[in-house]
Amino acid sequence: MIAVLLLMLVSVSFSIPKLVSPEWLKENLGKENLVILEFSNNQSFLVEGHIPGAVLTEKEDWRVFDNKTGALVRKTRKEYEELFSRWGISNNSEVVIYYKGNNTNEILGAVYAYWIFHLMGHQKVGILDQGWKGWIEKGYPVSYEEKTPRKGYFKAKYDAKKEVKWKELYNSIGKKPIIDGRPAEHYFGVSKFGSAKKYGHVPCSVPLPWHWWVKKDTKTEKLYIEFPTYIDEFLTNQGIGKKDEVLLFCFGGTGAAFVYMMMDIHGYKGMRVYDASKREWEALNLPLNRYVWETFRDCLVPSP
Repeated sequence: MIAVLLLMLVSVSFSIPKLVSPEWLKENLGKENLVILEFSNNQSFLVEGHIPGAVLTEKEDWRVFDNKTGALVRKTRKEYEELFSRWGISNNSEVVIYYKGNNTNEILGAVYAYWIFHLMGHQKVGILDQGWKGWIEKGYPVSYEEKTPRKGYFKAKYDAKKEVKWKELYNSIGKKPIIDGRPAEHYFGVSKFGSAKKYGHVPCSVPLPWHWWVKKDTKTEKLYIEFPTYIDEFLTNQGIGKKDEVLLFCFGGTGAAFVYMMMDIHGYKGMRVYDASKREWEALNLPLNRYVWETFRDCLVPSP
């Protein structure tokens, strides 16, 4: 009985947090089933160095081009199984994701990967608080070695509750909360991404721009995520609870994944990412509102 209790305590003590502190990662470096993924590029990985044992990946590893909509979207379950296994990830692995912070693509790649792991049924994943900046500020060890990871075996369990397709989102307007993670000026419709064809936002959606939380450190000149303190108050003001289903929208999926990660860390359970988002929405000529700020409370359609 005592042996069982000790085993349970060890298991709990090594359970990976959603938001990983540099201290936690330092204490667990070298753990047998721990895999660390760095989002950067080959030059940064080797010249600036990396967290010991980390495996290099880039945003481009995680997405494919959709010819129908022009959107970059997630890969297939089989492709992720092959990728994860190549990086040494198995179903019992605990994964820490971090970004170097050289550009926003590294941050968006990291949060997109966080969502993909959940979509593929793997919850043992955390994101390093403040990324590379947080690690080097502590003076923790840096490696310049490039090692080939031992092959893992990952079998995905796709979770359809983690994503939403266009038809369901369209039919949910005014019925379920929709959060738009794009920059506020794109939501409002005074500007747009260069490759966007139309202005505005999905009717009844609510703006929560991801880029508000990305800061630049003056000392290291690295970008990092500063987690906001107002998420609970914002969502409460929208009438959204911890277990409510929430549909997440942006331009091409990564901004929605950013909001997913943020809400997940804050204890929300019902988020679903629309991966193709506005790129597909435009291609299908679906409705967009412009020059109006909306709230879910005001748009809520009365139940029959």
